[in-house]
Amino acid sequence: MPWKKIVAVTAIIVAVVLLAVFWWASRLDVNRLKPIITQQVRSAIAREITIEGDIRLKIGLAPTLIAGPVKLRNADWGSRPDMLTVDEVELQIGLLALLSKKIVFKNLELVKPDVWVEQNADGRRNNWQFDETPAEQPPSSPQTASTPYEVHLEAVKIQDGNLILHDLKTGETNRIQITTLTLDRQAGPLPLKIALEGGYNQATIAVEGSISLFSDLLTTSKDWAFDLAIKAEQSEVTLAGRLQRSSGDAPNKLEASLKGPQLDVRPWLSDAPEADLNVQKTNRVFPNTPLPFDILHDLELQADMDIQEFLMPHMALQNVKTPIQIKEGRLDLGPARANAGGGDYQAHLKIDARAKPPGVKAALKIDQMNAGLMLQELGLSNMIEGVVDFQADLEGQGASMAKLMGSLNGHAMLVSGEGQLGKLFFGLFDEGIASQLVTLFNPLEKRSTTTPIECLVIRFDSKGGVARLSQMIWVTPDSIVVGGGQIDLATEKIDIGIQPTPKQGKINLGILTKPFRLGGTLASPAMQIDPSATAMTVGRIAGGMLFGPIGIAVAFTSIGDAAANPCLEAVKTAEKGVATEEKGFLKSIGDTLQFWKKE
Repeated sequence: MPWKKIVAVTAIIVAVVLLAVFWWASRLDVNRLKPIITQQVRSAIAREITIEGDIRLKIGLAPTLIAGPVKLRNADWGSRPDMLTVDEVELQIGLLALLSKKIVFKNLELVKPDVWVEQNADGRRNNWQFDETPAEQPPSSPQTASTPYEVHLEAVKIQDGNLILHDLKTGETNRIQITTLTLDRQAGPLPLKIALEGGYNQATIAVEGSISLFSDLLTTSKDWAFDLAIKAEQSEVTLAGRLQRSSGDAPNKLEASLKGPQLDVRPWLSDAPEADLNVQKTNRVFPNTPLPFDILHDLELQADMDIQEFLMPHMALQNVKTPIQIKEGRLDLGPARANAGGGDYQAHLKIDARAKPPGVKAALKIDQMNAGLMLQELGLSNMIEGVVDFQADLEGQGASMAKLMGSLNGHAMLVSGEGQLGKLFFGLFDEGIASQLVTLFNPLEKRSTTTPIECLVIRFDSKGGVARLSQMIWVTPDSIVVGGGQIDLATEKIDIGIQPTPKQGKINLGILTKPFRLGGTLASPAMQIDPSATAMTVGRIAGGMLFGPIGIAVAFTSIGDAAANPCLEAVKTAEKGVATEEKGFLKSIGDTLQFWKKE
């Protein structure tokens, strides 16, 4: 037979077969699949699935099943009836692959899915952890068992979806918006290509990269790898690593590396999660809400961070490098090194969740930071300028921020050289306190836009949650301001006395100006003139003399001598009350203050 006739006959046979298939498919009632799907889902995860409306079949070489809306029942303890709702599901099937004992889903498309993930009240279980179902009995005649079909999913597309994360323990709800999400199979060690555009609590996010199969993520003791490029608001980073789920109560294991030119966490911290209206609100700065220390028991982490610019609400860092480790319920973040405002930044944070109550230790040291330059990186100008040194070594115990602060031990110290305060700085306070602060630091009202400072020394020493203001001296061209007192971090009550002294010629103790008292609470501070107090009684607020020896307080008022430097005196006094291992730090501060001393 000539080859042309062979081709023609073959084409006719194929056409007849296809027409027969299309005719059969067009008469097929696909709604008969509903009870089968319902039964299979119930057997697999012990949850009910509901398919509303008819299942429709779109005819073609790769026929498509269309169904919706679809609802999946939530756990019995869940806060809403359904854990998954989808307006429409489209599933495209490859026919030719069936001849090779393969079921190939060429594309799965979900339109407007809402995925509800919630943690129960004890924090140990989420609604996507399904109850075990009885295992299927093996067939009685293995010899007659048919060869199982291989199942492949080549592509996934999601449009206008939401992933809602709800915590029944805290009442917080976070929302991940999915504008578009596509997953496509590809060759290589990471077989899934991912592209996501969406947001998190109204902040935009875009992700591109490659990941392992989701079946690997669901399989215990198997690595699920990822290599992602993430853009979110002003952030641009790469995140690579692998996650291994463990069986039983053993912690999951995560290795990760976070790198990039910029990481800006301000949008994620300023866009607070949705609050549960049933959660009681309190007038406190440090909440009693339990901190998520449990995660330190559920995860082992080995990570490193290398970010060129790291922006936080109140700090801008450059060249941030730090290791991060979580093991056996303990977090060790650091030692972290970075630059801040041209100065050196060092930090170390340790959390021990095994302790009862959990313990937190934090150490921070900043040398020669230009505060104005640092704040410019955050878009803040006309706030504060000057070179700053800062050191803190603190520790506390407790399951909440309130408990941690109420048990705080350690110290924090700030030293600043010549600089100025702008209007934005005083704008941090309410109008009444701001007005009185301007009067304190600029009593002659010669300057309206900025308040110059010549030096500043502040030191807090905390024991058992009571932070004593053991050092405070603030020198401007017009005045010297000293202070003493304490803040009870457990009750958040403030009791601080502030004594301003005009800096005009020879000043003696008999004509000191009226002192101020800062009271109220951290959430609602109040400042007023304290006419009954003097510079000495201000020091007794904390139960002791102001700055230790009374001679130091007297020295602060003896400004007629051109060689006097009250900040140096304050640093020297601080040295006397500091542990031996800290003297090196304070001595370096004293050296940096030498340029203030007049010839």
